[in-house]
Amino acid sequence: MQRATKRLESETFDLLVIGGGIHGAALAREAATRGLSTALVEQADFCSGASANSLKIMHGGLRYLQQADVPRVLQSIRERAILLRTAPHLVRPMPCIMPTQGLGMKSRPALALGMLANDILSATRNRGLPPSRHIPNGGTFSRKECLRQLPWLKDSGVTGGARWYDALAQDTERLAIALLKSADAAGAALANYTKAETFIVEHGRVTGVTVRDALDGRTFPVQARTVVNAAGPWSPELLDGIARPLPPGVNLALAINLVVKNWPVTESAVGLQSAVNPRLFFFVPWRGATMAGTYYRAHTGPLSDMRVTEADITSYLEMINTCLPGVRLTPDDILTVQAGILPTQGVFKEGCEPVMLRHFQFTDHGKQGGPAGLYSVLGVKYTTSRAAAEIAIDSIVRRSGLCAGPSVTRQAAMTGGDTPDAARLPAELRAARPSLKGKDAERLATLYGTEAAAIVKRAQENLTTTASSEDAMLQAEIGFVLEGEMPQSLGDLLFRRMGTANAGKPDPQHVRDCARIMGSNRGWDTEREAREVKAVLDAPHLWQAGCHPITK
Repeated sequence: MQRATKRLESETFDLLVIGGGIHGAALAREAATRGLSTALVEQADFCSGASANSLKIMHGGLRYLQQADVPRVLQSIRERAILLRTAPHLVRPMPCIMPTQGLGMKSRPALALGMLANDILSATRNRGLPPSRHIPNGGTFSRKECLRQLPWLKDSGVTGGARWYDALAQDTERLAIALLKSADAAGAALANYTKAETFIVEHGRVTGVTVRDALDGRTFPVQARTVVNAAGPWSPELLDGIARPLPPGVNLALAINLVVKNWPVTESAVGLQSAVNPRLFFFVPWRGATMAGTYYRAHTGPLSDMRVTEADITSYLEMINTCLPGVRLTPDDILTVQAGILPTQGVFKEGCEPVMLRHFQFTDHGKQGGPAGLYSVLGVKYTTSRAAAEIAIDSIVRRSGLCAGPSVTRQAAMTGGDTPDAARLPAELRAARPSLKGKDAERLATLYGTEAAAIVKRAQENLTTTASSEDAMLQAEIGFVLEGEMPQSLGDLLFRRMGTANAGKPDPQHVRDCARIMGSNRGWDTEREAREVKAVLDAPHLWQAGCHPITK
């Protein structure tokens, strides 16, 4: 996967996607694998906006049972299974528990009925999946068992607990990269750090976009028969003056997740309600820490005004500290602040749970007074992003007269996911390189799937030129990423490719080692290397207690 700016300048595409988050990546893969000539441009790095900041849970739709939205439940169950099948290295089952209490909707009998209904609706959820990716049945358990798993609740009124299983995406940024590499393999032309600036409109129809290459400053047109806006919260800025930026009734909210230490670590994700307001928070075990989410507040104004302030952090900690008696998190316990702007339905009311978009929004701007050939896709869910892309491409093909084949993304493995059982990959890597530590084999297998074998092979070859086995492996991994995944900065490499800086401040020596290897490959001088290292270690979302309000 290489930056295809020459192709962008010289070809006319069937479809141009603007935005390299999860929905843009899914659209590019869907279109390219159906035979459409496809291009995608992203103004920053791939998956560096709101898509980089999620709780990593691939939901099976259990929450939608409360709303009696059975079609959405069934879609979520199906799409979760597709992710487990097509990206099994990145997505795996995860137990979730929630304490039960009282006699109402949160009581043990009520949740037992919910678990049963969910199991019935998802009876075929494991069809075609290896046992390591099966989703077990849900159920409820006693107060004694609940307190065994969550002893901090012993003085509360819990009557037991409910357990169900969803799926955890180990690294959502790499999930987006896998989608993009799949699109690239199918012929798509992709480029990060390429900003769409103005639409080219001829005779009432969009025929392309003028883009600016942030790396060399050049501006050039990209010609396309249809254009899909997947810029998410950047849509108002992108569509200003040419089309309605957001669907009616849709507003924007700032969403924040925290990665924290000193929270009781469990094997399960735990749903707990705050005593400050009715908001439900989930606490997800992740990379030796805990991810807590989600906090929301309204966002107005341009995206450049997005700020996570000390007041946000204070309010957030106040809420989650009431979830478990005796636990008192402070700003010193925060490892990472993850923030992004998301679309909501209706007017945001302070103190109330915001209503995220229940369904993705597909807009044909030509039917709403805008230019023909321009479409928008807006959504909030990783789980159903593939389905949104399939539905959107179906609609675009039907309306535009483009010739496309049937969708193959329900079955076709993403890049790295072509294995009968991803659970075997770590052992296979260690068999190929016995000196590889178990945790390192697990990490490589999780992030790269079947592509990890190429990294291990490359490390073996590097041993002839380096005395250190660890340095040979680091050089192999970084070299693999630099050659085929388009990182342009050290931050791209560490935050969105290797994932070594996502769960807290990374080891400075590791950062310097990576900068040395990347700098040697890219021809950086010592001053550039130092700037890149500083940019990573001073990244604003790597929280430090007592810092000024942070901007991301």
